[in-house]
Amino acid sequence: MKINATMLKMNNAFFIITFSICVLCSSYLYSRPTGISGYTLKTNSSGCAGCHGSASSQVSVVINGPATLKTGETGNYTVTITGGSGTGVGTDIAASNGTLANSDANLKILNGELTQPSAKTFSGGKYVFSFQYTAPSQAGTQTLYACGVSTKPQWNFAPNFSVNVQSATSGVKENGQIVAAYSLNQNYPNPFNPATVISYSLPKQSSVKLIVFNSIGQEVKTLFSGIQAAGNHSVNFNAAELSSGIYFYSIEAKSETGNETFKSVRKMAFLK
Repeated sequence: MKINATMLKMNNAFFIITFSICVLCSSYLYSRPTGISGYTLKTNSSGCAGCHGSASSQVSVVINGPATLKTGETGNYTVTITGGSGTGVGTDIAASNGTLANSDANLKILNGELTQPSAKTFSGGKYVFSFQYTAPSQAGTQTLYACGVSTKPQWNFAPNFSVNVQSATSGVKENGQIVAAYSLNQNYPNPFNPATVISYSLPKQSSVKLIVFNSIGQEVKTLFSGIQAAGNHSVNFNAAELSSGIYFYSIEAKSETGNETFKSVRKMAFLK
């Protein structure tokens, strides 16, 4: 049977165009310097289907972190991607209200969401992205959204994560005492392995930077950078990927009016 040459050329052209679109879509997500946003259930019910087909049950995407925050309080969260047959991963993280912040060098803010500028190595079938979420000033239930992609390509949505935002009296401790001054507390436990809690107090809403340094003054990790309400705050620091030794953490807080600045440094010991 003779094959129509025109039809054969058309089929070949269709295959080439389709393949090129898939390659471009994949490159768009993993190689685009600015990253990508708008692919979570917050705004897009089809997720990554346009380039990666239907969501795959082989890929698990899970959000973890505090289920309850006070108004203006900041919590540490993670998106864990497991499964799939790819060698790299990507993510898009969004919030219904409140503010997302980058506590992971592998993420960046894009259009109010968090994304990765390039594909990250998918080692051992698991990858964890870390981020921070600051609750809005109004009490109520807020939602965190995420989707994750494996470069084969396979992808899936994370189950929506609800955060119960409770009202808090600005500048008041749980025992009813007023926070009268800025302070940075000693981490607990100390020494620690591999996680510890760093807490501090703000007498008024302030711009805060909380940073960890090694013993020779090199910055190891930014634990928080942004605006926080008055009150008591705490941040979890996990040093599992670091070597044992002495580390320092510093805070710089500036009042909203700019007429007060607080700086403090403390030492902590990580012993594996």
